Order: sequence, then C-alpha cells, then structure tokens
Amino acid sequence: MLRYLVDCPGLPETRSREIQIGSPEVLTYGRMLDQMADALGLRRRPRIPVPLLTPWLSSHWIGLITPVDAGVARPLVEGLSTDTTVTDASGMALFDFQPRPFKQALREAIAEDALGRAAPS
Repeated sequence: MLRYLVDCPGLPETRSREIQIGSPEVLTYGRMLDQMADALGLRRRPRIPVPLLTPWLSSHWIGLITPVDAGVARPLVEGLSTDTTVTDASGMALFDFQPRPFKQALREAIAEDALGRAAPS
C-alpha cells in the first residue's frame, strides 16, 4: 500500500479522485491473524465472538488489558467492523504495480523484518 502512496503524487490522473487499492482476496481480520500466526510459527489464538460488544465498549476493554488508550483504539476497532473491499479497481490500473496475495505479502514483510533485525544499527 505504501507503494501507491509514494507513486500517487507523480501521476496527474490520480488528482481529484478516489483510488481504491486492495487485493482481490476478501479476508476477515480473524483470518488474517490466523495466517500471520501460521507464518510466524505461532499458535493460533482462540477468539470468542461477542455480538453485543460495541466499538465503544471494545475500545475501553482494549484500554483495560493493553497499554493502548481507548481514544486511539476506538477508531481502529470501528474500522474493523466495516468491510473494506475494493468496489472500483480502475484506479489501480494507473500504477505499475500489482497487488500480491495476502500470504505472499506476509512472507515478504516477515523476511524484510528479519533482514532489518539482522542489519547492524
């Protein structure tokens, strides 16, 4: 996604329009967490759905069990409750870049992180 943000100012065709970017895959946040755990060789964490937990309550719960402030957590939680699928892929055609499948992007990010950790500071 960062590649699009870097390239966007140099493309006049991107001005004054919405550019939707994303993979053709549609994954839930839970599925992404499971795939990340698998890729890192970690145990998948159990999840218990709580249908009555609103984003407001969730953000306070996060504030109780993590160091994240509820004011920061609330917009993040609200974002998780909204589908973010690409409905107009025409903007992606303006870029010389093809989205990768989630598992491939995940493998690349893990490898890049490992290289960054191995490099002397």
